This record gives sequence, C-alpha cells and structure tokens, in this order.
Amino acid sequence: MSYTVYWNNICLLSNMEENFIKSNISKQNDYEYKFKYYGLGRNQSMKDKIIDDLRKGDIKGDIIVSTDLDIFQDTSICKNFYELFRNDISLLPSREELLNSTIHHPTGYFYPFIVIPLVIVVNTRALNDTKMPLSLKDLLDPAFSKKYAFGGMHNSAGKSLFRGIWYLYGQQAAEEFLSNAIVTSMPAQAFQKVRSGEVMAAVVPTIFAKRAGIDNLVSIWPKEGAIAIPSYVAVKKTVPLKVFNDFKNIILGQEHQKLLRDQGDIIPSYPDLHLPQSAKVNNCRLLYPKWDFFKQVF
Repeated sequence: MSYTVYWNNICLLSNMEENFIKSNISKQNDYEYKFKYYGLGRNQSMKDKIIDDLRKGDIKGDIIVSTDLDIFQDTSICKNFYELFRNDISLLPSREELLNSTIHHPTGYFYPFIVIPLVIVVNTRALNDTKMPLSLKDLLDPAFSKKYAFGGMHNSAGKSLFRGIWYLYGQQAAEEFLSNAIVTSMPAQAFQKVRSGEVMAAVVPTIFAKRAGIDNLVSIWPKEGAIAIPSYVAVKKTVPLKVFNDFKNIILGQEHQKLLRDQGDIIPSYPDLHLPQSAKVNNCRLLYPKWDFFKQVF
C-alpha cells in the first residue's frame, strides 16, 4: 500500500528538505510514502494541482504539507477538505504560542508544521536621515516611498504581507503599500536590493535576517508582530493513524523541525524545541489574520 504526499514547503531550503526526506523515508512494513513536489522551481504550483484534482473529482494527495496558503485560506478550495480530511489538531503537537494565535484553523482540518516569520531588514547606511522603521505601519510613511522592497505577489511571502497590511490598516493602505514598494519576483531579490543599498528596507523571511550584522544590515521584528507564513498539514481520513504517526515522527518530527529552525530562524511547532532567538526575544509575537478576514480577499 502506498500513500501520496503532496509537498510544497520552503523554497529557499527545498534542496535541504528533499535530501532530508530521501535520507529518512523508507518503506514502512507493508506501506510506503510517495512524495510529489510542487511550488517554485517545480512543474506546477500546489494551488494549481489541488484545483486540477478537484476538477477531476477528488484531491489525490493523502497527506498535504504546504506553505501555498491559498488552498487553505480560499473557502472555495478549502471547503473540499472538510469532508475528506481529519479535523483533529492533536494529530500534530503544537507549541502554546501557536495554539494561542489565530494560525490554527478553527475547524481543525489543517494545522501548522512550522511557521516562517516575515521581518524588516534595514540597511543602516542607506537609511541616511530617515527614521528607522520599527513597524509595518512605518513603511506606509511617504518618506519610504520606493525605498523598500518585498518579493513577490505570486508567492506566499508577498501575498501574506499584502493581506497582513490589508488586515491591519485596510485595503487602501495595502494598495498604497504595494504601489510604493519595489516588488521583486522573489524575497531573495528584495534582500539583495537592501543589502546593496538600492533600497533602505526589505520585508523578507527570517532566513535572510540571519545576515544581520553584515553589510550594515539590522533585523527588525515589526511592532505589530511578524507576519506568519505557516506550513500547514492536512491528512485524509482514509490514512490510518499509524501511517500518519509514522510520517509525523519521521518527516514532521523534531529532527526536521530543528534543522529548519537552525537553518532559517523558523518557528517549530513542537513544544519541546526551543524557539529561534529572534522569536524568543520578541515573545514570538506573530501576526496572522482572523479566518473570517479571508472572505474579503477571495
């Protein structure tokens, strides 16, 4: 018996993740896991794959792990999970900071494996006389027009940032934020622009903030909280609990989460794992819209 895993996790660490999976996965007794990879650098996005599956009648993935948040936030898509997937958040251990946030879906049909925070990286040399931006709201100041970057509107980082601004400050503010930004195709390009001094600031995942202290760069955890990009897990009811528990322990377990935390300053869901230092000193203050908000977006 085989179980299909749809995987679309962290593009910046995708090679490391795939190597981890290949070196740890093996046939388990009389069953095995078959991984299919989606997202940036792959033939198809997770959203397009799920939509294609639904057109054909059913989601074919038995287990889904994805940072492509559209499939979870867009009601027209995620409603299809409700009949097919388990709604038990206890299937995956979750730290208190996540349980007390809005990140968990209220119905429990999917739950976070890890969370990627978005932070502001500032080039102090390029800042000149402009005040240090300590919040996302600060970037809305006309003084920062065309002096900050993010990437990009076709991935979860850009979409989550845009939706976070909308959630906090309204649609008009979000549209102004977008029009006043230098929008790159990927977060890595936005980081290069702030590193070179082409822009004063960039909103990027914490993996880039690890370069703080180099090239006049400082990392700012926004006052509103770091916008959260969860990687959600969903598992079909047809997957036996032993099969999922083995998958959880081998692939979603502490070893993998620790690796992601250490390599990318990513927040693990496992309560026994320490927070990355950047999250710890900021009380793991995260920003994720309430689920009703997404009805305005889609």
